[in-house]
Amino acid sequence: MAFKSLRNHIGSLITPFIADAIRGKKDAKSAGSFGAKLRKRGPFDIDDAPSSELIENPLSFNPVQYPLDLGNNGLGHYIVFESGFLGYSPQTSSLLGGANRKPGRKVIAKLPNRSITTSAIALYMPNTIKATYKQTYDTEEAGIAGDLEALGASVPSGAASSEQIKAFLGGTAGIALKEGKKLVGELVSLAGAGDPIRFIQKRAGTALNPRNEQFYNSPDFRSFSYSFDFWPRSKDEAKAVEDIILIFKYNSAPGFKDLAGSQFTIPNYFKIKYMHNGEVNTKLNLISACYCTNVDVDYAPDGQPSFFEDGSPVHIKLTVDFVEDRILTKADIEAGA
Repeated sequence: MAFKSLRNHIGSLITPFIADAIRGKKDAKSAGSFGAKLRKRGPFDIDDAPSSELIENPLSFNPVQYPLDLGNNGLGHYIVFESGFLGYSPQTSSLLGGANRKPGRKVIAKLPNRSITTSAIALYMPNTIKATYKQTYDTEEAGIAGDLEALGASVPSGAASSEQIKAFLGGTAGIALKEGKKLVGELVSLAGAGDPIRFIQKRAGTALNPRNEQFYNSPDFRSFSYSFDFWPRSKDEAKAVEDIILIFKYNSAPGFKDLAGSQFTIPNYFKIKYMHNGEVNTKLNLISACYCTNVDVDYAPDGQPSFFEDGSPVHIKLTVDFVEDRILTKADIEAGA
């Protein structure tokens, strides 16, 4: 990325994650190939990081990234997790929450505050990028109300044929039968004698039409799950992995509101962004503020634990799950959700 382009994005959380890009070493074009290599590498064939020098962080807190050379090796696509911004309201805020503010210089914030971001993570693009848009409906009987609505369109007026009159009478008979089932059948059934109305209908070869319909309830909240394989190639990269796991665990956990522990403070929000060459990738779905609902850390994903001399695991698999704190409407879809 050219210096001018980088300077234009200096106020963004994305800028500090583009390692060495300001020095013009490599253009970021493809994350898929390098991300695949990271996932396939074993603990004994990991190269030294091509470059562990990062550009100076212009922000007032420390972002963490993996790998350390995330801006090199053709990594044009990556994912960013920001956490700790508490001024978001799912009912009134825009799709991606409020504007960024500068918090204290920390990887995590010990106490909740009103700042927008207190920690940030940049990672290579995961294998799975999925968004599900699910609507919920309840199945209910329209029953007699449905019968009356149907009859309203079929009641004969003026000169009516015999077929129309028979159909109308059949409809009213059905209503009477439903009412009889309600008043007689269920009462007898409670006495242990079964449902006589239903029994008679079966013998007659008929069945009541309950006129079931789907009644709309609401959208389901979207959920997102991401898995990452960490093969640290240096002490600095191992420390970055440790910080990344800590940030996810810390911001997904509640605190105590008072010394007695009678109330929790709710966990921090996360903002998730899919990035491409230093910009939000608008070809993928945007995500509103999320809660991290699960952090799964596997320190021995290969079936046998393996460690470096300082005790750091050679291979760590991290899975993080999120739920979006927003009901999406047509307006959100139009905005890119």
